[in-house]
Amino acid sequence: MRFTLSLVAGAAVAYVAALLLGEYAFDGLPVIGAGIVLGLFVSEATTSVARRRSAVLALAGAVFTVAGLLGAAWITTDHRLSIVDWEGWLAVALGAAAAAFRARPLRERPDTPPAEPAPEG
Repeated sequence: MRFTLSLVAGAAVAYVAALLLGEYAFDGLPVIGAGIVLGLFVSEATTSVARRRSAVLALAGAVFTVAGLLGAAWITTDHRLSIVDWEGWLAVALGAAAAAFRARPLRERPDTPPAEPAPEG
């Protein structure tokens, strides 16, 4: 249940961001920053609700971020994605990468002692 809610949270963040970012120009350095920040926000929403990181959440965060940024571009260009500048496409790629990086599963360090078993009873 928590995993499903985390996906809903990530999709909701991406949807709201698409509506908000769609009101602004989708070019220049600000859109690159917005793409990265959106990727981090989407993955933060999914990992916070799920209380874990996983490859599936990383992929979902990347997909939601791409969808949110493409939705914003779709709105701001009046449904003509062909006129999006290279900064917009770079924002989509960097946003997806940021989302996947933030939600990636962490490896355990070999020098970390094993966790003590929980007390029984």
